[in-house]
Amino acid sequence: MNRFKLNITPKMPGLVPPLVMVGVLVVLLPVFILMTLERVKKQDEFIQERFLITGTSLIRTFEAGTRIGMGSMHWGTERIQSMLEETAGQPDVAYIMITDAMGKIIAHSDATMVGTLYDRWADLGPLPRDPHLISSRSLNTPDGPVLEVGKRFVPFIHGFRGRRPMPGHDADSDYSHEMLSSGRLPGAERSLRPALGIFSQADYYIFTGMSMTGVQAAQAQGFKNIVIKGLLFFVFCCSGIIALFAFQAYRAAQSSLEQVVAFSDNVVQNMPSGLITLDTDFNVTSANRAAEKILGEIPEKAFPQMAAMAAEISASGGVASGEVTLHQKEKGDLRLDMTVSAIPADEGQIQGFVLLFRDLTQIRDLKKQVDTNRRLAAIGKLAAGVAHEIRNPLSSIKGFATYFSRQYENEPEDVEIAKIMIQEVERMDRSITQLLEFAKPMAVQIKQTRIEPLIQHSLKLVSHDLGKKKIRVQTEIHTQREIIHTDPERICQVLLNLYMNALNAMDTNGLLEVGVTDGDDDIEIRVADNGCGIPAKDLEKIFDPYFTTRPKGTGLGLSIVHRIVENLKGEIRVESRLSKGTVFYITLPDDKAAMTGPDNDKIE
Repeated sequence: MNRFKLNITPKMPGLVPPLVMVGVLVVLLPVFILMTLERVKKQDEFIQERFLITGTSLIRTFEAGTRIGMGSMHWGTERIQSMLEETAGQPDVAYIMITDAMGKIIAHSDATMVGTLYDRWADLGPLPRDPHLISSRSLNTPDGPVLEVGKRFVPFIHGFRGRRPMPGHDADSDYSHEMLSSGRLPGAERSLRPALGIFSQADYYIFTGMSMTGVQAAQAQGFKNIVIKGLLFFVFCCSGIIALFAFQAYRAAQSSLEQVVAFSDNVVQNMPSGLITLDTDFNVTSANRAAEKILGEIPEKAFPQMAAMAAEISASGGVASGEVTLHQKEKGDLRLDMTVSAIPADEGQIQGFVLLFRDLTQIRDLKKQVDTNRRLAAIGKLAAGVAHEIRNPLSSIKGFATYFSRQYENEPEDVEIAKIMIQEVERMDRSITQLLEFAKPMAVQIKQTRIEPLIQHSLKLVSHDLGKKKIRVQTEIHTQREIIHTDPERICQVLLNLYMNALNAMDTNGLLEVGVTDGDDDIEIRVADNGCGIPAKDLEKIFDPYFTTRPKGTGLGLSIVHRIVENLKGEIRVESRLSKGTVFYITLPDDKAAMTGPDNDKIE
């Protein structure tokens, strides 16, 4: 049977608190905005850079083609103008033009613009004269936004490669200008003069306008994609953080629930009353330790009396309670005080029953034990007074009997009577001594005591009597404890009394069993015989003083045993069946707290 467990299923916590949501938005929204702006900025920078590279490549390509055409094919102004118009037909090219140093348009992809002054020349500022430097700017034109790329235009530099410029002149301009204006073109370069035409000056600038109109749609779509991805990222992050908070809250709730379940289970397991649960078919589903101790082996199906009380609850609802008597083959009748209640489910249904019960048999035994202790205490007080009053006259009677035995020593019959009187007086004196010992407070001396040697020593003291009746002895010591803290002399006295009672109850060839087993913080000593047994009507009185079924017994032996065990903070109980034998169970605690003084450190 499984131990009792609370069947509680952890529930998911409620919604994440609003403050957590606000906190997540406050943290993530600026991050999302900054990331989106950064990506848009990078996209714009990428487009600008791409168009700048495209415009630069276009200029350099046109410049290279012009050099080749003018150098080897003697192009004139018309061919260059035609080439500009063809180049402007490429995608994303708004215009391409060449100007002189004063902003006059020398050639333009739009032929109508040739000879006019570039209207945005004044906004350019100083232009770099280094032909390798590129300048760029963004413009808003009637046809849309344009990225304008410009540089110094040098179509004749290859014609003078290898020439050393004159001192103080730039290799790409001053020298070429002077050579052109003076008519001192060396060798084959003189043949270029007809092709130079409008390029007779030295400083020219070429500009390419890259149309951004088509890019705006792409930028808008890109911005939209960036925003969508950013929103998805934002939602993902928010969901992740909220899920993390929810999971943490779930874990905290689950941990708290586990602690509550563990605490509740511990309480239920250690409660002194028995508790079992049944399903709707009255099958036992769980039980605590007390229930197992009271009922013994827990059956799979509830006892009929339990099922009847549960059925009453199922029919009428509420709580049912009362006394129930269970019939068990091994333990006999077991009387319980039982309360039954239903375990509710959803929609007013019942999913099982809880049965809480106490063993009235144990309560009745405890009540009897209390009554016995009270009776023994009263008898002890009475016995102490009676013994004191009887002992003095007995001393006088013994003295007179001794006198008469000596006075009439020649009369054998009188001497015999005197001896009988002396023996009876001595027997009465022994009884009074036992009675006084029973009545006065009993002192115990707790020592470290070896368990197995103590048992063997007690059996050795009665070995002679056991041998006379050919009584077999069987010992079973199953304990991991080697030492217990108790009074070895008192325990030996208890065992001797139990051995002698067993000897008187058994015939020849009987069996005496002595066993020792471990408890939680104690040991249990079992002394069993297969003698005649004790009648059920006498079991309640065997520990009473002067109660005996033997003709020569004093009736104080078991009373003293009971008192010794009680003084050692232990318990003693008896089970007996006629013609089957008797078993005494003695439970002794390991009383370390009573160890006092250096002598108690010795091991007996």
